[in-house]
Amino acid sequence: MTKDLRQPSDHGSLSGGTDQPAEPVADTETAAVLDEAITSLALLRHPGLIGDAGAHLHDLVSLVAQADAVLPGGVAEARDQDYTWAQIGDRLGLSRPRAWWRYGRPGRCHHGHPVTD
Repeated sequence: MTKDLRQPSDHGSLSGGTDQPAEPVADTETAAVLDEAITSLALLRHPGLIGDAGAHLHDLVSLVAQADAVLPGGVAEARDQDYTWAQIGDRLGLSRPRAWWRYGRPGRCHHGHPVTD
């Protein structure tokens, strides 16, 4: 039986409340979304290679690289919405100092403007 991914999960709300997951969640829902993204990318880039392990690996790494590229913008948006570095660190699976070092040091530029503390 496949879970309807449009329904809320048991991991809590992502609306800023205290019921949010404190750490990244890798579960069957995340796996289903990732599998769908990999398949969609494969169909766009090389439909003749569906099932090819090398093409699958390339698509997976491409999605990881894209996520890494947009993550700083997501952190900047969270800061714009007054999330603390501790809250951001929790969601990234990092300590507060490590989250700030990676994404918030003065001079780090995201969305065209420096992210300062």
